[in-house]
Amino acid sequence: MAKQTGKNINLNKFINDYRCYVLVVVMLAVGIFARNFFSAFNMKSIFDSTVLYSMLGLGFTICMVAGNMDLSVGAMANMGAVLTMGIHTFSGQGWAVSMTVAIAAGLVVGFLNGILVSKAKIHSFIATLGMQFVLRGAMYIYCKGAEIGDKGDYAFADFLNMKLGFLPLSPKVILILLVVIAVALLMKNTLWGRNIYLVGGNAEAAWLAGIKRDRVTVSVFTLSGVVCALGGALFAICQSSALPNMGEKGVSPLLVALAATIIGGTSTVGGRGSVWNTYVSIYGLMVMSNVFTSLSGKYEVEILANGLVLAACVIYETITNYMRAKRIGIRSQLLEELRVTE
Repeated sequence: MAKQTGKNINLNKFINDYRCYVLVVVMLAVGIFARNFFSAFNMKSIFDSTVLYSMLGLGFTICMVAGNMDLSVGAMANMGAVLTMGIHTFSGQGWAVSMTVAIAAGLVVGFLNGILVSKAKIHSFIATLGMQFVLRGAMYIYCKGAEIGDKGDYAFADFLNMKLGFLPLSPKVILILLVVIAVALLMKNTLWGRNIYLVGGNAEAAWLAGIKRDRVTVSVFTLSGVVCALGGALFAICQSSALPNMGEKGVSPLLVALAATIIGGTSTVGGRGSVWNTYVSIYGLMVMSNVFTSLSGKYEVEILANGLVLAACVIYETITNYMRAKRIGIRSQLLEELRVTE
């Protein structure tokens, strides 16, 4: 009986730790029944679809690991897209200048989010939700509610979208992978990264240990703004257009980022998570989207599937956290009884 219980615990831990990979494997298996699913063109389209969501998921994950939520990730990506395309089209600037301005704007907005949360002591949910509406309104005013199209300079977009040899990858996917890997290594191997986990896991203990919590909070929101603006800029360049209401129809990019963060194993209360697992979850969700769209031919099925996967992961994590807390409570009670008997 004890061995069986141990096996169940190990299985639950395996599923909980590697559920993003389980999602990918299951969806790839289901893809066998979809026509031309494993073709080079379809594999490349799946990887290409991860570009924007990966940057949003990265920003959302690092903030959640630090014990906060950044609901403005979608709006910051939208800002990056609109500013990049607008400066290039309206002002005639090159892509380098346009992207630099957009990323700098993301840095400023992320920094403001961090100040509002750390210094003004506004809950991250409220602060970033308000910032989301501010940015959305500002982008509508900037482009007057209309789509901004490219003026005919498609060379950079063609380069970012081209297929790299026999691999189902494009330069934009490689760039995003490098950013994700770099942030993952920083969070795992640097003092700054370890401080993020400490602040998210126990802010009071982090303060007692001499960690400057406000600096950590500002830094994660600032980085979130930078990567989201970068994702939006790349998305706009590759699409050769930008809209002020990107993501308002269909599956919201914010909800995809949230779902991938939870599926990747990031704790909703902070202190645990991985940006790499979030990226794997993004890929799994894009595979799922592609599979269900191919099998059913209906976009509504994709929306339903995303919602069901997110709900299942949240319920599973809730049950897991409850069982963990229950075990800790039982152990504490037993220790107290031992002290009394002694």
